[in-house]
Formats: sequence, C-alpha cells, structure tokens
Amino acid sequence: MSRTRKALFGLLLFNGLSATAGGLALMTDWIPEQASWVRDTDFPSNYFPGVILMAVVGGSSLIAAAVMVKRSEGWQLASIVAGSIMVFWIVGEVASIRAFHFLQVIYLLSGALVVIWTPARDRSSR
Repeated sequence: MSRTRKALFGLLLFNGLSATAGGLALMTDWIPEQASWVRDTDFPSNYFPGVILMAVVGGSSLIAAAVMVKRSEGWQLASIVAGSIMVFWIVGEVASIRAFHFLQVIYLLSGALVVIWTPARDRSSR
C-alpha cells in the first residue's frame, strides 16, 4: 500500500472513529449540552444531531475504510462520499451553531483531504 493510500486509510479511520465517538458523546451527554448549539436549529436537543454524526458521518467513513481494505469495487466512490459528508457536516455545523472551534478546521481539512487523496481508479489491482 502506498504512503498516500495509508494516509487516506488513516484519515478515514480517524474521521469514522472520532465522529462515532462524538455522536455517542452528544447522545449520552458526555459532552454537556449547550443550549446555543441547537438554538438556531429545529433540534430540541443534541441527541438527534449526535445520531446523524455517529451513523451518517462516522458510519460512512468506517464503511469507506472497510471497503478500501477489502479493495471492493467502488471503494473510491465510498471514500469520496465519506469525505464529502464530513465537509458538508462541518460547514453545516458552523452555519447552524454560529460558533467556531479549532477542531472544525481539522475535520474540514480531513474531509477535504479524503476527497483529494482518493484516486480516480484503483491502479494497484492491475
């Protein structure tokens, strides 16, 4: 596996595991609920955003990492979708909570790098 492919796999795992843990933290109040986080949204609490973070954001990255390791056909699409979901999640988060945290920059970059580093096609299988 090339260095870029290893880095891509590492980013997918990082995004998947941290989004899953973050979603669980929001759902179980490990992260104390901030009224300002949901004030400008349609969500009454952090629970449902936690479900989305865990299942959609984390799940897509973990699925992409798994199909990448198995070299399943279409793993590149799964990777690009997972990276795009992360980018859209962070943009939506900043827009909805109207606040900024340095971790948002890290996750925005990690999502963008997943999209950028995903090859157009798998040349290693030839």
